[in-house]
Amino acid sequence: MEAIAQLGSLLGLSFICGINLYATVAAVGLCFKYGLVHGLPPELSVLANDAVIFVAVVLYAVEFVVDKIPGMDTLWDAIHTVIRPLGGALLAVLHVGEGSPALEVIAFMIGVSLASAAHLTKAGTRLLVQASPEPFSNMLLSLGEDLFAVGYTYLSLTHPQWTFFLTMLLVAGVLAVFPVLCLVVSMGVRALGYRIRSAFGPRSSPDLPKDLPLWVQLAFEAVRENGEETLWAARAFALRIPGVPRYASVQMILSDRAVTIFYQKFLRKRHLRLLKDQVTHTPISSGKFLTACILHHAGPPWIVAVYRALAQTLPFSWRITKASREAVREGKI
Repeated sequence: MEAIAQLGSLLGLSFICGINLYATVAAVGLCFKYGLVHGLPPELSVLANDAVIFVAVVLYAVEFVVDKIPGMDTLWDAIHTVIRPLGGALLAVLHVGEGSPALEVIAFMIGVSLASAAHLTKAGTRLLVQASPEPFSNMLLSLGEDLFAVGYTYLSLTHPQWTFFLTMLLVAGVLAVFPVLCLVVSMGVRALGYRIRSAFGPRSSPDLPKDLPLWVQLAFEAVRENGEETLWAARAFALRIPGVPRYASVQMILSDRAVTIFYQKFLRKRHLRLLKDQVTHTPISSGKFLTACILHHAGPPWIVAVYRALAQTLPFSWRITKASREAVREGKI
């Protein structure tokens, strides 16, 4: 049980560093300095140094504020993609103390891996929240992460046996959703990059058709109807489209007759097509970086996210309801 306790404390502290490194360092240092927890590894006493605690608290205060601001929290997470895993590795190496070089290398690898897994989970969750137009969810999530970081750090120090099994469960959960996390992070990074680029350039519709990948151009030529006119096309992300992996990058083409989605699944190029007359209405919901377009029809609605800047160039004919289109045809409006 002693070995499990030591390993549980190491795993727990390494993992939680990926959520909030500075809160973890400050909590461990304060617990050691004021004797709030007894029986801690003496090697962690370096964290009880007044200078270490002061710097950790100041950086935590900065993170506490920045982490509540949509957009800034994503940039902060991007900066800490390397810092948090290295911090988790450092705490793991400190935890094993004067062990053999091989043990220190093993501790380093475990610390980096666990902190990276936690960081990826946090970053992916935040990017999903950024796609939501609800302004308070980001702040509530950040406050929850702060409480979780401090609480899990204290639990790792006081009940390391519990932490061992809890961390194993958390890691198993991360591994289970790892493919989705990778897609979410990729979507968020691309959206953030496009938001930055659009701030320094014109917000215009893509130059069709040359901006489309060649395979998409060829595939669209094979499925388009005679006389079908392309109105808009760009990269999008499948938030919810039957048969398409969630958050996967897709190419979306809007024409005067249909919306066509091109995507890859199991290394095969595929497409889905929804006729315009089948679409009843298309509400649009803007988030911080992405705009969700909901295509309602007889079946499950398609939810596609496009870059927020490009959403302003969507053709008007795809924003009105089916009833409005029928009224236009009948000459009522």
